[in-house]
Amino acid sequence: MTRGSYSHRFQRRTLLVALPAILATVLVVSTAAAHDFWIIPDIFTASGDATLHFSGRAGTRFPAGTAVQPNRIADARLIGASSQTKITEMSVEGTSLRLHQKRPSAGQYVVAVTLTSTPTHSTAAGMLRFLKSEGGATEASRLERESALTGEDSLVYHATSYAEAVVEVGRGGPRAFTMSTGLPLEFVPVNDPSHLHEGDTLHVKVVGLSKAIPNIGIFAGPAADTTAGVTAATNTSLSLVADDAGVVHVALTKAGAWNLRAAYVSKRPGAPNEWMISRTTYVFGVSPKH
Repeated sequence: MTRGSYSHRFQRRTLLVALPAILATVLVVSTAAAHDFWIIPDIFTASGDATLHFSGRAGTRFPAGTAVQPNRIADARLIGASSQTKITEMSVEGTSLRLHQKRPSAGQYVVAVTLTSTPTHSTAAGMLRFLKSEGGATEASRLERESALTGEDSLVYHATSYAEAVVEVGRGGPRAFTMSTGLPLEFVPVNDPSHLHEGDTLHVKVVGLSKAIPNIGIFAGPAADTTAGVTAATNTSLSLVADDAGVVHVALTKAGAWNLRAAYVSKRPGAPNEWMISRTTYVFGVSPKH
């Protein structure tokens, strides 16, 4: 059951996308369900004197999910063009972890959040099964194709979830969409996501350990349409592959909240037989057509 609805209020062509607490949403998705973690702004464009509010949810269907507990947050930052601020005000409210950041100066900001992780002792086959069940089938195929796990009968993997979102405070401030968050896996847009409209294309580079990742698979999709009490059963996640430069081209077919997600596997530095599984999401808003 879904309570509330998405409301889109536009004044002077400013996007205000309200995201309610959604208890459950039935969608048809083209890929196996993965347990993802999202940071979702209450609004993507806020007035210059507004406090920013975000919801942190873990689930299998964007943007529905359950609350992430505050003790699972290893790091939360608001990253501007020339500043970084640690977000410390957070609590669970209903089905969401709620994060609050007192009003920053005008400009664009990227929110970056890291969840804690624990090492898992496994076999190579066990790690591949985990990847395939958590949205990393393309990465699992790459590891198999490259025989990366050959000879590793026993290994340890560290699966960590990250989340990014982009918000705008005021109008025309310094841009931050190209700023690196420093996360082991991140999305770095090529064109400004705050200026996108339905029918546009987002070009985004997938970066792992500070390097573009060629041919990595990602998923992209909009939030469910719950307006007028109608659930969009045809809301489908797109399965895309980056080009040789690590860039993915996402055709934005509807207005509202969108998310990107990807998984990337790398060796843990200085630790034989240990691997890092990085999974990240990126949330942004798309305005209606001009």
